[in-house]
Amino acid sequence: MAGDWYKTAVLLLRFLLDIVVGLFFLVLIGIAALLIGKFVKWLSTFDVVPAPVIKGLTFLEYGLFAVDVVCFAFLVMMAGYKLMVEIWKEYR
Repeated sequence: MAGDWYKTAVLLLRFLLDIVVGLFFLVLIGIAALLIGKFVKWLSTFDVVPAPVIKGLTFLEYGLFAVDVVCFAFLVMMAGYKLMVEIWKEYR
């Protein structure tokens, strides 16, 4: 019986590690999107930069962050599903 709890604890730790690594990449890519936003603000202060370039970079910033959030949500769902399947196999 003690071995079952140990295996479940290992599965939970692996799940938490997946989430922590996902959060790390979420923050890392979020910082990249933030830096793109700061660059766009700085670039927009110049009059020689065409508006489509500014709009394209702004779209890139928002798109990057949106894709990052969607990928993180997918990671959480799949890690949770994987955890449930492994626990189900363990106690079946």
